[in-house]
Amino acid sequence: MILGHITQPDTYSYLPDAFRRSLAFLAETDMVALSTGRHDIDGDNIYVNVMAFDTQPANEKLAEVHKEYIDIQFLISGEERIGFALANGNNPIAKEYDGESDFYLVESMEGECEVIMSPGMFAIFLTEQPHKPGCNVSASTPIKKAVVKVHKSLLV
Repeated sequence: MILGHITQPDTYSYLPDAFRRSLAFLAETDMVALSTGRHDIDGDNIYVNVMAFDTQPANEKLAEVHKEYIDIQFLISGEERIGFALANGNNPIAKEYDGESDFYLVESMEGECEVIMSPGMFAIFLTEQPHKPGCNVSASTPIKKAVVKVHKSLLV
């Protein structure tokens, strides 16, 4: 997991080109005004899903894991807690892998950590790293966020 803030480009200027292009899109786009749904940056190689929803209690959510796409989770408004952990074989699978949607769900995460997101922050989760976004910080609250999907082939 890589954590940063969109207003601090010097801290992510050394990241791979695919990440820098994704973060440039987030920094240069009026994300508050951007409609929900999918927006292509580089076709199926890099695209962003914009969504708005209310956070939920962490104990009511399962963690997601991706095999093909890296997530850049970017908070536009509100606040959210994201649980995350390292990839390992000890996280019990709750829903088998869906190749079309590129995810599977795990019931729990061994060695779970948390990060509190505020607007402008981003968290990058590599493939196979379980993460549980959209969790309450103190109570359910509406959020708007963007998830940039970066195909792992762009990093080799």
